[in-house]
Amino acid sequence: MDRMPLVAVFFISIPEEIMLTALGLLLFGIKPPLKRLILSGAIQATISYLVRMLPIVFGVHTLLQGLLFTVVIWLILKIPFRVALAAMLVSISIYTVIDATIVPILLETTGIPLETILASAKLRILFFLPQGAAMLLIVLLVYYLDFKLIDYNNTIKYHNYEEGKDG
Repeated sequence: MDRMPLVAVFFISIPEEIMLTALGLLLFGIKPPLKRLILSGAIQATISYLVRMLPIVFGVHTLLQGLLFTVVIWLILKIPFRVALAAMLVSISIYTVIDATIVPILLETTGIPLETILASAKLRILFFLPQGAAMLLIVLLVYYLDFKLIDYNNTIKYHNYEEGKDG
């Protein structure tokens, strides 16, 4: 499996996990406290680092990480598991599109083979910068434009009202 250097975990994985979590939750109308967002990002990056070292079939690690990321969000932010799962699936999908768009362009433009990039912490970080910038831009736009796919907070209030719990 891929052995990511620790420096790459700090400069790639932690920011990446923080942005993934922030984007997913913001799209569901949840604005997490910054401290919990950073804590969840650090835990998720640690999990990612450890899962990448497991001797498992390629692809299984992605499913395992997604499930574990959801559990971390659920436990730290204390939101319903289904909401955490939906938020993570949406943000991971968006990030996958960014990754699948930018990485081939960078590989073609630079002519550097992927194996060379993965072998160098410095190149990994440099190749992450455009993806990270794109993701950060999306997170900031969603935050400042207050864009939501689903407003989880209003949905809960509506359901509580319908059930006679609010009133």
